[in-house]
Amino acid sequence: MRIQDIVVEIDAEISRLQQVRALLAGTSTEMWKPGRPASTSLVGNARTRRRLSAEARERIAAAQRARWAKSKKAAKKAAPSTAAASPAKKAAAVRLRTKSKKKRTLSAGARAKIAAAQKARWAKVRKAAKKASTAKVSKKSALAKKAVSATRASASKKKAAVAPTTPVTPVKAAS
Repeated sequence: MRIQDIVVEIDAEISRLQQVRALLAGTSTEMWKPGRPASTSLVGNARTRRRLSAEARERIAAAQRARWAKSKKAAKKAAPSTAAASPAKKAAAVRLRTKSKKKRTLSAGARAKIAAAQKARWAKVRKAAKKASTAKVSKKSALAKKAVSATRASASKKKAAVAPTTPVTPVKAAS
């Protein structure tokens, strides 16, 4: 440990003891907060970084190299077997890989519930559409009946307009 670090730790301990004394004596106006006291900040308020020793870095690197070697070995072992496999087996392996990449799957029961709910929604939509179409048809037929009766009424009016108001007497031919 460096001398500067020792001095910082001693200063921190002194300030902690002073705060405890002030709390016990009841003279402190400052409330106690958990964690490192503000007065114990490191030299120059600079945040120091934790450093790994060379041995620790080497251990971590060796462990990572071992992990990579293990995964490469497993990949090499799997490669020849898939290369010699039939196209059907390759396709199955691809499907397995894509299935394993999926994050979530639904159970059969959950899928059945969702399907039933969707069928019920569509049935409701179809029922409303059928009801609307029958209402349209009945409305159209009512409009058609009105149109026919209006056409008949206008035709009878036309006949009445064409017919003379005074009766025409037939002229007898001179004999």
